[in-house]
Amino acid sequence: MANNDNQAAEAFHEATKLSYINLLTKPPLYKSYPGLASVSLPEATSPGMPTLDAVSGSKANGAGEPLDLATVAQLLHYSAGLIRKSISASAGEVHYRAAASAGALYPIELYLVCGDLPGLAAGVYHYAPAENALTQLRAGDYRGNLAAAAADDSLASTPATIISTAVFWRSAWKYRTRGYRYCFWDNGTVLANLLATANALGQPARVLAGFIDQDVDLLLGIDSEQEASTSLIPLGVAESSAPAAMQELPAVSSGDLGFSEPIPYPPSDLLHAEAALTSPQDVSGWRIAGHLSNTTLADSISSAPLGEAILHRGSTRRFARDPISLEQLSALLAASSAAIPADFGGQLTEPYLIVNAVAGLASGAYHYSRSSGELELLQEGDLRDEAGHLCFEQALGADASAVVFFLADLESALNKLGNRGYRVAQLEAGIMGGNIYLGSHSLGLGTTGMTFFDDAVTAFFSPHAAGKSLMFLVGLGRTGTPNRVRPFRSKYGVLKDSLARGATGERRPVPDWLYSN
Repeated sequence: MANNDNQAAEAFHEATKLSYINLLTKPPLYKSYPGLASVSLPEATSPGMPTLDAVSGSKANGAGEPLDLATVAQLLHYSAGLIRKSISASAGEVHYRAAASAGALYPIELYLVCGDLPGLAAGVYHYAPAENALTQLRAGDYRGNLAAAAADDSLASTPATIISTAVFWRSAWKYRTRGYRYCFWDNGTVLANLLATANALGQPARVLAGFIDQDVDLLLGIDSEQEASTSLIPLGVAESSAPAAMQELPAVSSGDLGFSEPIPYPPSDLLHAEAALTSPQDVSGWRIAGHLSNTTLADSISSAPLGEAILHRGSTRRFARDPISLEQLSALLAASSAAIPADFGGQLTEPYLIVNAVAGLASGAYHYSRSSGELELLQEGDLRDEAGHLCFEQALGADASAVVFFLADLESALNKLGNRGYRVAQLEAGIMGGNIYLGSHSLGLGTTGMTFFDDAVTAFFSPHAAGKSLMFLVGLGRTGTPNRVRPFRSKYGVLKDSLARGATGERRPVPDWLYSN
């Protein structure tokens, strides 16, 4: 009889236990290929273009030197490289990477598919950040295979393409099902660095999010489940010689991810599977739904060199409440909102802001128009408590000079681009947030990404934001001293706790948006 079958009670008890994330199952931050030959990369020289110019593409001319091993080293290092190490008294060695990552989990891997380049033979390579090296997975020119998978003949004669992949368990280990979002945020911050570095080096670059997933994964030798391709970034000017032809694809090593039994999260797995493109016709049809654009901006204020901004980048743990200037905020919004050279159009996401301390600008809630560059005031007033609460009850939101919320009309994106539209909406927001990171550090400011109460953000910015969904957010301002997290509890957090415990709410009006959490 059912009552005598104890499995239901045992399963329920296990499923409802409270515990910290299991540190014993944390996946390594680096993938390895034991036994395979590698090519050491030269030390990357620092890109000297002013950061805001590199981010916006306003000075990019696409007329740099021909792509070679030294340039490849710069592009990889300043996108996903290991930029410094430190020793924590409590936890040992800490690695810092070029681009921001949710929880410092770094789920994004980079691969290179190239023809013969000066200093590097044609092949398929994996980038090893800790060793500053390329591991060769295939020898020979496989650009024709990549062109077929991307339904884009130009890739067969483009000097090189960087492929990004996501190792899903690295994020899911901490963030569970929500970790799938974080993978594409992280992919976006890496691409922000990559596109800016390419601009600084005069190397044409664009983002292709449409391709036959299984064919690209097969080229890289990855399994499509624990690790899967997420974007292609063609680099350089197409060659005048005959394009590369397709080649046979014998099996290659899939590498060692350092884990074997990740916890499955079916909603993430289903979404990724349902977003796959399976034929050239699928890719071409999907790409037609978007459009390729690359709008550049006018000159911006003076900013530090790109390489310097990346090498000194780090997430802020506490903001001082000192104001930044309107000129700084305007430059950051303009540079980060420049059109992205991408096959999905790069115009899915709109910035909304809570401004707490910007000299020359009234505190309040705003919408920023990417087309006109104008800020529209939605609500004036001191909204520090609102910002802190919306940022998942974190002091960072309340203390930041401004918090930028990247919202997208998901229904429109999904209707136009299908399930894959969800990936690229997250990806675009990650790129824009990554641009804020780069630009802020180049101006001597601090930045950090945060998690959030999804529906409450939409409700707060409504009716203007009605029907839109928050993809990503970043706070920016002057870094506080000491740069350590401070305890925080907003008046809205206190109010909600009281209401949850049975209070009536009669003494203080409860805003409608608060019920959306």
